[in-house]
Amino acid sequence: IIRGTLRYQGFPEFIKTLVDMGFLEDTEKEFLKPHPEAPALTWREATAQILGSSSHAEDDLVWAIGSKTSFADNDQKERIINGLKWIGLFSDEKVEPRNNPLDTLCATLEKKMQYEEGERDLVMLQHRFGITHANGMKEVRTSTLVEYGDPKGYSAMAKLVGVPCAVAVLQVLEGKITQKGVLAPMSPEIVEPLRLELKEKYGIEMKEKTL
Repeated sequence: IIRGTLRYQGFPEFIKTLVDMGFLEDTEKEFLKPHPEAPALTWREATAQILGSSSHAEDDLVWAIGSKTSFADNDQKERIINGLKWIGLFSDEKVEPRNNPLDTLCATLEKKMQYEEGERDLVMLQHRFGITHANGMKEVRTSTLVEYGDPKGYSAMAKLVGVPCAVAVLQVLEGKITQKGVLAPMSPEIVEPLRLELKEKYGIEMKEKTL
């Protein structure tokens, strides 16, 4: 079994840099706790403290990042540093402190990465099966889901995560699912009622095809 996820080019390297910098830690930091009477912390000041840098000048912050992580080449370094600048980590923008680096970073990303008017997300999931029959014949079958978000409603991600969970809860309450315990959706008794309701009421379904 091979599982792959499509990402924009450079995404894994960018996230790795944030990890190496300490920005994805959820350990509480005193300087990131909200204090109504304390002066607001700028992003450059917060970045310096997270990196353990004594200076919050941009050049010094870039050097400190280089001491925490590694880059394949100068082009990659420039691309990642530009991404960090876009987030605002070297800026005088005020942080919205949320106790730890991860949640504080997310507070800024929530604002910067909101959809613009008319924008929507796309989720695509495909299972691809290579099959060899007893007679030696080979074929490939795919099972594909494509879901677009609604610019005036739920994102595709929210719909595909939330609706199946909600439908499963309702079916437990209605007695359609009667098994007890933690159950994986592997048996027809569980899968079929969920699959049919998701398809008929919400238009969520996998399209199967033989190549």
